[in-house]
Order: sequence, then C-alpha cells, then structure tokens
Amino acid sequence: MMNKRVIFSGLFTLLLAWSCKTGEIAQDQELTIPDDYGVIQDSVETLAEEHWRMFFEDERLKRLISKAIENNQDVLKTLERIRIANSQMKVGKLGVLPEISAIVGARQKKFGDYTMDGVGNYDTNFSDNLSEDQKIPSPYKDFVLGAQFAWELDIWGKFSNRKKAAMARWLATEQAANMVKTQLIANVAKLYYEMVGLDEEVIILSKNIAYQETAFKLSKDLKESGKETQLAVDQFEAQLLNSKSLLVQKKRELRSVEIALMSLLGTYEDGLQRTTLSQVDFVPEIIQIGIPADLLQRRPDIRQAEMELEASKADVKVARAAFFPSLNLVGGVGFNAFDISKLFLSPASTFYEAGANLMAPIFNKGRIKASFEQAKASQKIAFLDYEQTVLNAYLEVLDMVNVYSTLDEQLTLKTDEVLVLRRSISNANTMFSVGYANYLDVINSQNRALEAELDYVGLKTQKLKSIVNLYRALGGSMSQ
Repeated sequence: MMNKRVIFSGLFTLLLAWSCKTGEIAQDQELTIPDDYGVIQDSVETLAEEHWRMFFEDERLKRLISKAIENNQDVLKTLERIRIANSQMKVGKLGVLPEISAIVGARQKKFGDYTMDGVGNYDTNFSDNLSEDQKIPSPYKDFVLGAQFAWELDIWGKFSNRKKAAMARWLATEQAANMVKTQLIANVAKLYYEMVGLDEEVIILSKNIAYQETAFKLSKDLKESGKETQLAVDQFEAQLLNSKSLLVQKKRELRSVEIALMSLLGTYEDGLQRTTLSQVDFVPEIIQIGIPADLLQRRPDIRQAEMELEASKADVKVARAAFFPSLNLVGGVGFNAFDISKLFLSPASTFYEAGANLMAPIFNKGRIKASFEQAKASQKIAFLDYEQTVLNAYLEVLDMVNVYSTLDEQLTLKTDEVLVLRRSISNANTMFSVGYANYLDVINSQNRALEAELDYVGLKTQKLKSIVNLYRALGGSMSQ
C-alpha cells in the first residue's frame, strides 16, 4: 500500500511539474494623464454625476428624451444583449458546481445464442447459487432509477476565473447599454437644439424678407419718380429672391431634422413640440470640471473597456489552468433490476458507485499552449484598447472644454456685431430715402445684417450642442 502511495505521489508531482512549464504574463503598465484640464474649480462634482433630467431644463426636450429611451430600437437591442450576457454569467457561476443527473430507464434485449452474453446468461441460470427470482430472463429486461454526478474540483481556479470573466463581460454589456443611452440622449438633444436653431433662422429670414420687400417697393417708387434706375430695382429684387430661396432651404433642412429626430424617437409622431432659441439659452451650473481621474471613471466606454480587460485577464488564467492536471469525482446511486417488481421492494436492487480520476494533458499540449498564447495576446489587445479609450476620453473632454469656452467668447462678439448691423440697416434706409446713400449701401447693410444674425443663431446652436457634447464626454447618463 505504501509503495502505491509513493508511486501515485511521484506521478502527481511529475505531472504537476511538467504542466507548469508555461510563460508568465507581463505586468501591464499604467497610463498617466495630466491632473487637470486647465480649468480650476472649487468642486470636483462633475457633469457625469448629474441625472439627465436635472441637466436638461427644457420640459419639451425631457419628454422627447424619455420617449426615445422607451422606444429607440438600438436601446432595446442593447437590453436584449444584456439578457444574453446575464444568461452567460449564470452559466459561468454554475460551472463550479457538480453536475447531477437523474436516470430513469427501461430496455429489453434478446441476446444471440452464439454470443458471449447469450451463452453466459444461459449457463449462469444453472448455478446452484441463484434463487429462482435471480435467474436472468430471456429476453433480458433492464430497469434503472437513480442519479449520477460528476464534479471537477476547481483546484487551479479554472471555473472561478471563468465565472469572473463572465461577470466582467456582463458588467461590460451594462456599460455598453449606458453608452448607447448616453449617445441617444446626446443625439436627441443635439437634433432638438438644431431644430430650435432652424426655427429661429426661419423667423429671421421671414423678418428680413419683409424688410427687403419694403426696400424693393421703395426702389420702385424712387424709379417712378426718376430718382433711381432700373438697375437698383433689379438688385433689390434679386436680393429678395435669394432670401426667399434661402428660406425654402432652411425649411427643407428643418423638415429633415424633424424626420431624423422622429427616427431616434422610434415613432411616426409629427408636429414635434419645441421652445424658442432664446428660452433654451442657458448655462447649467453643473458644468464643473473635476480632476480627470474623477471624470474618466464615470464614462461608460472606459468602464466597459476596464471590464473587458478584467475578463481577458481571467481568460488567461483559465487558459493557463488547462496545463495542469484535473481531478474529477464521479459517482452514482439508485435502483437497478431486471424485474420491475424488485426495483423498489428489494434492498438488493440498490446500487452505488464512487470514484475519482486524475487527468493531465500529454499529446495535446501544443493545442493548449496555442490557446494560452492566444489568450495572452487578447489580454494585451484589451489593455491597449483600455489605454486608447482613456487617452481618447481625456483628449475629448479637453477639446469640449476648449470648444465651449471659445464659442461663448465668440458669441459675445457676434451679439455686438448684430446690434451694430441692425442699426446700420435703419440708417441706410433713411439715407437712401433722402438720397444720401445709394442702393448698394442698403443692400450691403441688409445682407451683412442677415448674415450676422444667421451666424449668431449658428453659434448659439453650436454652444448648446457643445454643452451636450461635454455632458456625453463626462459620462452622460450613467447615474440613472
């Protein structure tokens, strides 16, 4: 007995030593990013911590966002992917438990007279050691009722790491859902602000067309009195026609934006309600930028990349565990008889079995090593993806801060320009009516004022969109 134990112990040690000839995984390097974005704030509370309902002040926009989250097909598909990942996670959790199966069976078989079983059964029935009810019938019947189990012990952490990988990927799908929802909210808000901006441009064009019609009428009156030429009349009319054409273009763009917004809402609802541009001109107090480490941890894409990296690390450990021998416990218990009346009534029909086996890879080591190398390469890719995501997130936030601050400064200058040019229109019309300015002065002042007003609306819309982009860049709707 002692010799057998020594042989078994030596064999196990040999298998273990042979299986451990695997490479070590290099430690990942940390990605270092700057400590601030160049903006000093007293609070580290960030945009990412704010619920989108608190962030967006427009009630009409809030209703549209709620409808989009409820109906948008991309969000609904992502939720189904979460259910798939949840099922995979449950499978990973159950992997550490033994497999237990119930057995219920019945069969009948006629052995040939010139077979080992047929001859053996026939000869056995002549034994004096058998009672009458123990003789083997022909045809042979076999009834069984019981249970069997198989359990591979998680010695090397293969199943626990597989569970960790499944859990990490499930968490990654949740972050993917947050990312899809964040992107959806941002897109709805941007289209809404674009729609509001186009509404304002239509109003501005309509007002300017009214001014241009007045100037056109005045030019015709002056021509009839001999104070102007047909050239002036033609120029005013051409300007008026150009503005009307631009108005048609803006209405077309507005309709396209409405249709695009309906697509995000997942509905055919027309006549979308919105407010005016001046009413959504706000600077939310929640634009407070903290340190990058505090900001980047809230982004769904970074959290997703982090979870994928954790899953890949667990995959490497699972692949590495395949080099080691596995210990399996097997067994079964139940009732077995060739007479169904003896299946439960007779204690002699009970059976049980128990055993264990130790298995180690020998000839398939090359395949296992290839899988291990593939897992290590996948882990390196996951780390590079994580590193790239963090870097891009930092640069994106940095760019959004720059865009917002410069747009705000540019919008202040454009406001003053619009006021000056509006005053110039009134002066040009007055001077033109009394003959101190020609038609070109009037046309130029009107064109420049119109262009400045449209630029003002464009900048204002861009500023609103930049706030939305900053909201998304800092983590968006994660804290739902």
